[in-house]
Amino acid sequence: MACTETVKQTDLLGSDMYRRQVITAIGTVGVAGLAGCSGLTGDLEYTAAPATLDPEVAATEGYDTAGPSVFAITETVEVAGESREVGITTWTTGYQSDTGPCVVLSTPAVTLAGQSLNPLAQLSGSELITRLLEELGGGASIQELEAAGETELSIFGEARTIEEFTGVLETGGGGEVPSELSSDGGVPIRLYLLSTTHEYGDGGSDVIFTLGFQPQALVDAATMHALFESLQHPVEPPETTNQTQ
Repeated sequence: MACTETVKQTDLLGSDMYRRQVITAIGTVGVAGLAGCSGLTGDLEYTAAPATLDPEVAATEGYDTAGPSVFAITETVEVAGESREVGITTWTTGYQSDTGPCVVLSTPAVTLAGQSLNPLAQLSGSELITRLLEELGGGASIQELEAAGETELSIFGEARTIEEFTGVLETGGGGEVPSELSSDGGVPIRLYLLSTTHEYGDGGSDVIFTLGFQPQALVDAATMHALFESLQHPVEPPETTNQTQ
């Protein structure tokens, strides 16, 4: 699905509902997606270090920053036949511009016998995008998700692969998205996804997810690539944070 008309940027992303739905979709992914870890032993409190885009790069590219914010969840799991509580603390930082959002999420790389116990870390590609966006409220969803190639970028001093996808952002027919975008009110978009493990310090290891998307009518891959290449991890946590249970 493609846009056949030239759409002004202010028309495409001007609605408050569109902005709220997009930010909600990618800003809450760390909560439900991390539930259900099992089989952990030893220390059952796991905390990631925050990850962000370089503030100067984000500002230069026209992105406003929200966060980092922390998501702390506790799950009761069975370990060696006994019930144990597992605490996982995840950090997320959101970014918003006139051409679309971006989110950076850092979650502990919890493993047992070489097997990841973090459900998000076990997913990839379109499955991961679907999982990240399934908590979207307001009737919005991503449809017609298709792989659209890969790009190798320098991230954390190493070559890492960014996956790209196309899809259609459906907003539930709320009337806030201009009808000229498509016949059914959907917004054709291009998505950029990074899923990688970054080791740091004395044995620290977090899984870093970065997801951004832009309307197909306003695609600017160079900007998105610059944002991804500016990733920083670990960074110092803020003195005060917004916490969601």
